[in-house]
Amino acid sequence: MAALTSLANLKPWIYPLPVAPATYPTNDEALLTSLINQISAGIINSLQRPPLVRTTFTEVRDGVGNRRITLRNWPVVSVSSLTVSGNSIPASSAYGQSGYNLTTWDGTNAGNPQEIILCGYDFCRGAGNVQIVYQAGYCVQNEAQTVPGSTYQVAPNTPYGSWAQDDGVTYANGTPLTPVSSAPSVGQYVPPSPFKSSPVLYYQFSVSDASAGVLLNYSYIPADIEEACIEWVGERYRYRSRIGQTSTSQSGIETTAFSLKMPDHIKLMLQPYRKAIPL
Repeated sequence: MAALTSLANLKPWIYPLPVAPATYPTNDEALLTSLINQISAGIINSLQRPPLVRTTFTEVRDGVGNRRITLRNWPVVSVSSLTVSGNSIPASSAYGQSGYNLTTWDGTNAGNPQEIILCGYDFCRGAGNVQIVYQAGYCVQNEAQTVPGSTYQVAPNTPYGSWAQDDGVTYANGTPLTPVSSAPSVGQYVPPSPFKSSPVLYYQFSVSDASAGVLLNYSYIPADIEEACIEWVGERYRYRSRIGQTSTSQSGIETTAFSLKMPDHIKLMLQPYRKAIPL
């Protein structure tokens, strides 16, 4: 499971101003990295969802004789195939036409589970007789960019959250480029490294692709989920200075109480992403 934040994004919370990024301490980086991984796993488990990045799922369900099925993972990017009792169901050309339709994004950052709705067919009764292959995850598709002629580096816009996974790059005409690990030639690119130490992420292109129009596809970690991870890591990091302590009193004048549970405001941040119904 990928981490939900990085040291670069965490440190401004752990070491706020006037500490400058160039002087951030490095002696606790191993501990902070461990906390990031632990809290990331805790958040994903609490959401009861698989990885949030774009992933291909093969979902096998029991048909119950109706015409609607709510998919287990969202937001859905595309549906590759739908079969019922071995018969392939085509995509509908429009609502009301024969085939299947996928309900659209509801416009919220977190989104809601989406349905497959049949017209002219039904999910006839059977054990495991429905198979749906689809892609789902939080991602940006076909972000238009131009390879600059100086650095040949393109930084993704990441409008909804931190970059997490490369999902492919094409030229503006749709021709795919090939990802490589270093020294790209024409038609190749080096994708960013997720959550590396530098807060700046970029795609590296070949000198031969200077001024070329490209379309970026990538997954991201929703900003509010990352912020919840950062704040929870910060809370656990401070906890080591008061292990087992629930409150402290200063000269009997005032008492400060500490919570040992997931903070309530973090629960509120994560709630829209939580799988609330069994599917």
